[in-house]
This record gives sequence, structure tokens and C-alpha cells, in this order.
Amino acid sequence: MRLLLAILFILMGFVATRRLYYCHTPFVPHDKENCTPKKKMFTYDWTIDKEDKCIPVECCDCSGTYNIWSNKDDCNKLCIS
Repeated sequence: MRLLLAILFILMGFVATRRLYYCHTPFVPHDKENCTPKKKMFTYDWTIDKEDKCIPVECCDCSGTYNIWSNKDDCNKLCIS
């Protein structure tokens, strides 16, 4: 029961800070993508030593992939590393 309460408090802390996603590995598009125009998205890179850790990437089919965001604000607000 104590473990369940501890997990609940940790989740509540993440919700309170609005950081819900563990974005450790940056998204890298496939080499063989050849569509035009490509979508401009953002991926979180924890190795960057700045407050803004989101970098732009271009991809054809970016839906349903891990650690890919449509705007830089959501990327920075929702990711933890």
C-alpha cells in the first residue's frame, strides 16, 4: 500500500510540473525519406546544455513516433531526461 501511495505521489508531482514524458533519445528520421514538403517538427535532446533542449527535425511521416513534437513549447514543457 505504501508503494502504491509513493507511485501516486510521484505521478502527481509530474502532473503538477507538466513533465510527463521521458524523452531520452532524440528522434532521427530515416535516411530514405524522400517526400516534399517535409514536416518541420521538434525533438528533445537532453545532451544540449541550454534551457531550450528541443531541436528542429524534418520528416515525412512523423505521426506516432517517439519524442517528436509539433512545436518547441510543448517539447520543452512536457519532456524530462
